[in-house]
Amino acid sequence: MSSAVLYLAIVAVWAVVLVPMWLRRDTENTGITRLLHKRADDLDDETETTDAPEAPEEPQDAEEPHEADEPQEAEAPRPRRPATRAAVIARRRRRTSGLAALLVTAVALVASGLLPWWVTLPPTLLLAGHLTLLRTAVGMDAARRRTAAEARAAARARALEARRAEEAAEPAEVIELVTPEEVFDQYADDRRAVGE
Repeated sequence: MSSAVLYLAIVAVWAVVLVPMWLRRDTENTGITRLLHKRADDLDDETETTDAPEAPEEPQDAEEPHEADEPQEAEAPRPRRPATRAAVIARRRRRTSGLAALLVTAVALVASGLLPWWVTLPPTLLLAGHLTLLRTAVGMDAARRRTAAEARAAARARALEARRAEEAAEPAEVIELVTPEEVFDQYADDRRAVGE
């Protein structure tokens, strides 16, 4: 009985870790879906080749390119979307709550006498390691936010200095253009030369 519960606890630990990974990886261009589409394409190609009547083989010139020699365009995988902050926090909360539930379950089974005391060690170690990683991640997030805030403050300071330097610069001299009272018109009836 105790070995069955131990196996169940191990399966539960792996399920907490692996099931979210499998669900996250199975997208349109990766995982099982991609393999199924590829297999369907291969089957379509096979049916096309078997349905087509066979023509007698003719010797091809050496200058003609073979279809196999032409480069085939491979479908480029879509780039992964960067994880948003809310998605990262939600993932952390799910893992923490899953590991905490696993630890509570193990403690309840040990308290009921179904399992020996050492069964609580793996969930405890997993939760402790996860909390340690969370603490490190929170420190890195805080450092990243602090660096971004300092960069924004430095950019604001540079913009303010540039604006002050622009205001303190000597204003440009405005030159008034003198317009002549008479404008020369080449089509006027009484044309005069300049200076007359």
